[in-house]
Amino acid sequence: MKGSTTGAAAMPDSGTPLHLADGQALAVSGGSVLGAIAALLALDQLLLLVYLGIAAPMLVIPGLAGTIWLALLVRRGAAGLGAIPLTRLALCLLAAFIVLVLGGEGRLFYANIDWQVRDAVLRDMAVNPWPFAYVADGTPTLLRAPIGMYLLPALAWKAGGTTAGTAVLILQNTALIGGLLALGSVLFETARDRLLGLVTMLAFGGLDVVGNILSRHPMIDHLDGWSPGLQFSSTMTLAFWVPQHAFAGWIAGLLYMLHRTDRIRLGTFLAIIPLTALWSPLAMIGALPWAALAGVQTLMQRQLRAADILVPVLATLLVIPGLAFLAAAGDDVGIRPYFINPRLYLLCIEMEVLPWMFPALALRARSPFGVAAPVLATAVLVAIPFVQIGWSIDFMMRGSIPSQTVLGLIMADSLARTPHWRTRGWHWFIAVMLCLASVTGLHEIRRAITLPAVGGGTCTFFKAWDQEFAHYPKGSYLAPLPKVSPWLIGPNLTLVPVREPAQCWERHWIRPLGV
Repeated sequence: MKGSTTGAAAMPDSGTPLHLADGQALAVSGGSVLGAIAALLALDQLLLLVYLGIAAPMLVIPGLAGTIWLALLVRRGAAGLGAIPLTRLALCLLAAFIVLVLGGEGRLFYANIDWQVRDAVLRDMAVNPWPFAYVADGTPTLLRAPIGMYLLPALAWKAGGTTAGTAVLILQNTALIGGLLALGSVLFETARDRLLGLVTMLAFGGLDVVGNILSRHPMIDHLDGWSPGLQFSSTMTLAFWVPQHAFAGWIAGLLYMLHRTDRIRLGTFLAIIPLTALWSPLAMIGALPWAALAGVQTLMQRQLRAADILVPVLATLLVIPGLAFLAAAGDDVGIRPYFINPRLYLLCIEMEVLPWMFPALALRARSPFGVAAPVLATAVLVAIPFVQIGWSIDFMMRGSIPSQTVLGLIMADSLARTPHWRTRGWHWFIAVMLCLASVTGLHEIRRAITLPAVGGGTCTFFKAWDQEFAHYPKGSYLAPLPKVSPWLIGPNLTLVPVREPAQCWERHWIRPLGV
């Protein structure tokens, strides 16, 4: 049997998306929230067909039917989530909106330099006809990247201009991350516990400020970068720098915990994983150990049902074009061993993993998640730095997100289960570690408020990339057309010459110290 849960007993799904629960509070079923997320992710797979120019009726009609069917099956498999009051859902959406706007979306505040490339990708997808290929140095090149976050905003930009594209990007990301917060709230019983869980996750990360001091480097602005060549990103760093990777990793870690506490079926969990590939293939890879653990636990408990196999199969069929698209010219990305300075590696593990591993293992007896969750999370985080995909440490930073999410939720659960804070116990250790970890996120917020906002670039992906990332190959974003399977590109391909303005932005885009 799986462990007991911190939250209230799962409320039965009434069969309607909107109903009364918790007395007279208007509520939406958690299954409907998760089904809507699945539908939006599956819609990206259909929009990809349009982007590639292969949106023939024989693909779109079955894909649309499969998307609707999948959303209904996911909703059915998440009936154990119960009902989420609309006021709570609205607060979760508001929290997500505030974090994303602070992170630079909409450009009311400073955006980190990763948005230089991200803005250019969105603009290129918006101003060029679909399908298109760049012509640079005489070679036609396809923009081949995890473009799930850009597809809907690019269409909005095409229809209504820059403002529409920016607005849809913010609304889309707010809906997805706010939906995750609402789903995560069902793990906690009281409003106090839910608030404690939110604060824990927002503060969660490594002890970067301590690592910065121990490494004897001058204090840097972007604290996550204190250990050159190694990095586990904090929650606020992920939200501010890479919301698409963050969402894909967070949903994987959260859904494992919801499955572990009997709130969603195995098939529901497994069906979401492939749908995230178009947002972050690296985070999806990091979710695979958790999918495997969930499968093994279900088999050991003899609870496997036909739907646990059939629903993920349906989701996988929907993402076949997307997986083929991401795999195009895969030899230009590559996977290889990554060689690490042993002293820096040990210090990194001490600062980023051990502060959460020790209390998670010590408190395993009262945790609903058992011992397997903290053990697997630790094993993944200890091993992942030795694998490199691409030319930087992106796999370490993105593939680790599901495991970090699991550890963060275990910490939040432990604090929520603490009845008497004045007594001695691990809760004080966890609280002190969270205070130290929160310094990283506070630094991110300080930079967002104090540095000038920059946006509205006019250069293409090529020049935007070369502003700050010229020392890295562009293979993670581009695929030479001869290396792309012919069936992935429609017959009406437009070749777009790369023409650049004198400068990308009207003012200097400040680079944080430590990047």
